Amino acid sequence: MFDSFKDHGFLSVSEKADRETLNTIEDCYYIENNFDPKEYELQKLLSSQNGNPFLNLSDVIARRDRLDTQLTAVSKRVSKLVLENSSSYTAELQRVTVLTSALEGSIETCHTARRNLRRAQYQITTRNLGLIRNAMRKQQWINVLRNIEKLKKLHSIDQKLKEMVKQEDFVGAIQLCSQCENTVLHYKEYQCIGDLPTKLQDTLDFIEESIDVTLATLCSNFNPHTYQCLLNAYRLLGKSLTFMDQLQMHFVNVVQTRTLEILLKTIGLTNNDQNLSSYIDLCKMIPEESFYSCLHELNVCFWQIIKSYKLIWLWHEKNPASIEATKDDRPEPSQDFLIQKLESGSSRLWHEIQQKMKTFILENNNIIHFKFESFIQVLKVINRLMEIGEQFCQSDSSILQEAMRRQSVVYFRSYHNGRLDELKMFLENEIWQRCPVKSTFHITQLHEFRFLRETSSFSSDLTTSTSFNQKSDLDLFDRYLYTEREHPFDLDQTQITISSSPSQYSDTNSFDVDDGNILNGNSYNEKKFRSNSNSTTDSDIENDDNERKRSSIHHNHSRYHDEKNGSNIVTNTTLNVTRLFGRYMEMIEMLKPIAFDVIICMTQLFDYYLYTVYTLFACDMNEIPVDALSSQLRFIIKRISDNLVANNDSEAALHEKIAAAHLSPLVDINSSTSVLYGLPQRIVAAESLVFLAEQFDFLLPYLKLMIPTDRHTFLTQFYSQTIQVAHELRIPIYHNVSANILDYMSIALMISKVNWDIGEILTQHNVYVDILANELQTFRNRFDHINEQLLSIPKAVYRTIWDQILDKIFYTMVEGYASAKRCSNEGRALMQLDFQQLLRRLERIIEDLKPLPHKEFVENYIKAYYLPEQSIDQWIRDNTMYTIKQRMALVTMMSHLSKKKRAQLAQYLDEQDRSRTPVLTT
Repeated sequence: MFDSFKDHGFLSVSEKADRETLNTIEDCYYIENNFDPKEYELQKLLSSQNGNPFLNLSDVIARRDRLDTQLTAVSKRVSKLVLENSSSYTAELQRVTVLTSALEGSIETCHTARRNLRRAQYQITTRNLGLIRNAMRKQQWINVLRNIEKLKKLHSIDQKLKEMVKQEDFVGAIQLCSQCENTVLHYKEYQCIGDLPTKLQDTLDFIEESIDVTLATLCSNFNPHTYQCLLNAYRLLGKSLTFMDQLQMHFVNVVQTRTLEILLKTIGLTNNDQNLSSYIDLCKMIPEESFYSCLHELNVCFWQIIKSYKLIWLWHEKNPASIEATKDDRPEPSQDFLIQKLESGSSRLWHEIQQKMKTFILENNNIIHFKFESFIQVLKVINRLMEIGEQFCQSDSSILQEAMRRQSVVYFRSYHNGRLDELKMFLENEIWQRCPVKSTFHITQLHEFRFLRETSSFSSDLTTSTSFNQKSDLDLFDRYLYTEREHPFDLDQTQITISSSPSQYSDTNSFDVDDGNILNGNSYNEKKFRSNSNSTTDSDIENDDNERKRSSIHHNHSRYHDEKNGSNIVTNTTLNVTRLFGRYMEMIEMLKPIAFDVIICMTQLFDYYLYTVYTLFACDMNEIPVDALSSQLRFIIKRISDNLVANNDSEAALHEKIAAAHLSPLVDINSSTSVLYGLPQRIVAAESLVFLAEQFDFLLPYLKLMIPTDRHTFLTQFYSQTIQVAHELRIPIYHNVSANILDYMSIALMISKVNWDIGEILTQHNVYVDILANELQTFRNRFDHINEQLLSIPKAVYRTIWDQILDKIFYTMVEGYASAKRCSNEGRALMQLDFQQLLRRLERIIEDLKPLPHKEFVENYIKAYYLPEQSIDQWIRDNTMYTIKQRMALVTMMSHLSKKKRAQLAQYLDEQDRSRTPVLTT
């Protein structure tokens, strides 16, 4: 409307003034909606004050007058437009009046029609329609009665559903519950069943829970018929896609709940006490005597769970259409999907079992107190469990392997320290008497080495794998999967005994010989030995006594047996160190990851035995000749002393070393009252060490098979530097006997007192030859007595001792000859006569030793007297085996030498004497 104010032409003066006034009106006043002129004018006045908070009255009045002028112009314009359109207004008003009259007539017509309709209803249809209505109501009430009967049945359907669930008819229960839900939905207008949908939903939830519980029971006791019903039930519930996830969750939950139940039962607690302790705490509370039974029960439980899982797996492989088809189009999992789920789930289940077993093993500290057999039995059980894991899901069981490695290191360190302590104790109580074993004895006859004789392919079974799990050819699932009473943990049910004595390391009969098939009754300490072992039979003793009597009538040369054919000389301690070798090897078979550490401990057992024999029988004299100990033997002794033997108890505790053993006070090896200065004990000690070295040599190929190839260097070095050198310890051990059986100084004195400056050749030897031969015959008789009555002496011992004796005798003779002040050619001939006579006597005394060793030492010295002057100089320089004194005496007594040559040689020997090193070391 306001736009028309601006579009008018040919205006009068007043109209032009109004037009100009209208043109001054701002555009915002032409906005029809959402415009407030009052607020607009006030804001405009405020903005014109330039920050002054008070309005200027003159401005307000001026603005008001301007707005009033504009309003007057607008009013005039509006009045003019109204007058110009008055005729149109009148016409429209008339049309409205006509329309009003027509509407009033229509209303009257309607009122009349209604009055006529009411009259017709009353007069014609009321009675007839009433009859129809009553008939319809009757039919409705009949229908209601029928529905009420149905609803009544719905209220009682809950008990029937529970009964079906109890009978594990889950498919029928779900179908019936679904029908009831459809019926309730159909009759939802009835208030009497308003709570029935909730009740049915609760029942359906109960059915699902019962299905879940039944599914959980299948995790430890699989039933194919029940499993098929559960699959169909999950299909009806529309949860077939999540069924496998639910099943695997139940398997994990069963592992957790069953382990807790077993631990609580073992400890003696109830399920109500379960919240008081965690699984770790319960593992720590397992008593020592119940550990193995609890371990066995846990493993049987794990087997039942894995067995059920495997049966489900196989069931799906044999039943591809395992879920019954239904009418709807819900997506169903394929067989490949289910098999893949089972495959991946097997690894998760095995991981959970490993975690539980790892915690059980590591958190229980009682295992380090187990006896060796008990710990080996635990290893066998764990190895069998890892074997199941390998066949179940191709797992290397790294979690279990690491747990067993850690526990085995702790146990073996404790066990080995205990064995060293026991070895020290028994060595200190050892009286070094021969333990009677049969001549056919071999270490494989010992119980600890049964694995060498029971497994013909032992070497092929030993691998250098770092795995604990010893794979067998037996498929455990083929063997035990479909059996109810048998399981893979029906191992050799050896009685498991836990140490209850103060010594946590002692094994039953640890250092007793109890193998009847290796014992021999022929021993001077037979009665004593039989008090320790009841396995030797009377027939064995009688047979061996007869054999000894028969052998005693043979010639002397047959009395000393060859080491390869004769009986072994061992002590009770030696046999038990050998047994420890077997136990350690058995442990290696179970503990491949620590095999090298176990072998090092085996070498320590041998080292300590060698060191003890050395300190007790080779160091019992103040002085040891330089040539008695080879450089290798000295290196071995120093290595053992530095690395294994402690100087005191504090060093032993600090550095995990062991103190040196001391000789039993019951053993006398140095006094003259002892049998040949303890020769029987020395023989037993030295030869038992040689026997132990031979057994280590025999086991060397097996030990190499037990460790990786890159570790063979250690064994090779130990074999070459220690095992092969052990027999050299015979020399210093028997030296103390050969050095004391004769008074060598007296013999040298007798020889020196003989007048060698004679003028004629004599045909009678000197008396010292007879004295020396008689004393040697006396020694031979005593030596034979030891061989026949006390122990059978090996030929190597026989030769070693006589070799040392002859070496000392011949050295003594040269020393006596060198002490002579003067000697003529006839005197040299007498020396030769004495020596030849002594050799003849010695050949009759030592008839088993031909040719006699070291005789060249005397012959060479006597013959040197006859060397011409041009040859003696070279002889003096070359034969350094003679002492300076002996060579000087030879030069002095050679009358055919010129003074110049004698002076030159004397000067040379003096220079050698000043620069020589000591021949004896303490």
